[in-house]
Amino acid sequence: MKNKNLYLIPLFALILVGVFAFGVSMNSVPDADKLGQSITYNSMVTIETTGDFDGRESLASVGEWEVVSRSSNQIYDTGKEAIEDYLGEGSGAGDAFDWIELGDAAVAVGTPTAGKAEAYTPHAADGLSTAVGIMGTTSAEPGNWTVYKQFTSTATNQLTNISRLQNAGGDDLAGNLFALVNLSNGDKLNVTWVIWVS
Repeated sequence: MKNKNLYLIPLFALILVGVFAFGVSMNSVPDADKLGQSITYNSMVTIETTGDFDGRESLASVGEWEVVSRSSNQIYDTGKEAIEDYLGEGSGAGDAFDWIELGDAAVAVGTPTAGKAEAYTPHAADGLSTAVGIMGTTSAEPGNWTVYKQFTSTATNQLTNISRLQNAGGDDLAGNLFALVNLSNGDKLNVTWVIWVS
């Protein structure tokens, strides 16, 4: 009888580990690619000297520079806010990236690439033309903001599955591919861009 109870201990341990693994998998952090990409800030700082450093004598006598350090830097919250201010400067005009454009999927649409080489034709009529969005900011999170626009179709069979965020001059900041939508007369499409600096 005692031997039967010994087999229950490994079984109980296996069940406990399985429940723990299942719980961890349910609370995992979503992959960044699934959420989209933030505007990251990258910078490398190089410090060089002809003087003595770190207990070493300088090679300045022979005219050589030495690298003291080379490393990335920390972006401050004020820097994130400055990037937000710059990209949203002069809302609705100028260089502000607050114009939302929809691609016409009936003509040509490809997956956005960094080089903007995708097949793309913007909607030019029927309530889906490029329009300025409403800009908002999240004061609790430095460098986070949104651009929102509601489009209303004025024709039937209006296909779209791509959006671009740009400024009034037509300079594109980013593109996004989404599931194909077929809009009829009076149908609405909400597009909200959420941008954050990390």
